[in-house]
Amino acid sequence: TTEGFGSAVVIGFLLMCVIYFLDYTVIAKYSRFIGGAILILGGLRVAGFGGLDVNGIGNWIGFGRLRVAVTSLMMFYVPIYGAILYKYRDGGVSALCRAILWMILPVFITSRIPSLGVAVIMMVSMLIELTVAVKKTIIGMWLFFAAVPAILLTVKYAFHMLETYQEARIRSYLSHSGDANYMTATLHKFNENILLWGNSGKDVVGGLPEFNQDYIFSYILNSYGLLAGIFVAAILAALVLFMFGAAARQKNELGMVMGFGCGMIILLNISLNFAGMLGWIPLTSTFLPFLSVGRNNILLCYALVGIILSIYRYKDVYPKKFKASQVSLQKTITLNLNM
Repeated sequence: TTEGFGSAVVIGFLLMCVIYFLDYTVIAKYSRFIGGAILILGGLRVAGFGGLDVNGIGNWIGFGRLRVAVTSLMMFYVPIYGAILYKYRDGGVSALCRAILWMILPVFITSRIPSLGVAVIMMVSMLIELTVAVKKTIIGMWLFFAAVPAILLTVKYAFHMLETYQEARIRSYLSHSGDANYMTATLHKFNENILLWGNSGKDVVGGLPEFNQDYIFSYILNSYGLLAGIFVAAILAALVLFMFGAAARQKNELGMVMGFGCGMIILLNISLNFAGMLGWIPLTSTFLPFLSVGRNNILLCYALVGIILSIYRYKDVYPKKFKASQVSLQKTITLNLNM
């Protein structure tokens, strides 16, 4: 609803401000604790403890009145992983193995929820972070982590080990038939003959399920015209450029790696949402950052921007290398007051 979206934006903005003033190094100091807590919650969901179905979607976990979308929580893990990587710097082969383990566990958990789209987003994002942290492209590792999921997916599909809806979605995409292909064809129909400005006259609300979530961009095009769509795409592109620019200009390695993680989550969700809407890839559960309805995803986006803004704010404060364990909340507050 509009009211729910508005309240989520307000809460998200406040969350962004808290993270901005808190200083991202405080998050980094407790990164393994935060990362471990996220893994435990994800593991509980996979094991069936505290799992909830909301509107037919089973990727939620709740205790009492508290409900959290595990997929959003797992995507927030990505910048946390960047901070964990920083703690393993200059640690040799054993540290690299532990860093890879911290990467594999959340991807495995997310794939078992199941949410293959989010698992792919996390894998690619964390591989980028690992590449940035190591300061060179590890071709063999990239090939391994790209080939193994593809092989596993093929084997699971061949032996009917996937969820029923996942197999149906793959069959529909390969055979150009079925419900998934129907939705792709429907999106093509809605995306044709878009006016330069103004309403196209097509019934997007009635024709697209959850038009304000997965298909919000198609709704914008049909309701407000091509220029509005170009404007939205340009704003999102500018945000992504700012996020990667802020990360790349960092003097310290911690901010750079965490910043790249935040940027990858936003970039990949935008890319997959657009690609699915245009029929380039099979439709998957994605969202358009800041625009799709869904409180947890909105809070996720504002939290990621809060981390980026904090990184940008302190870009000239911290040296290239420092110990995050030396950071304290008291020092952070004192530093804020003096700036």
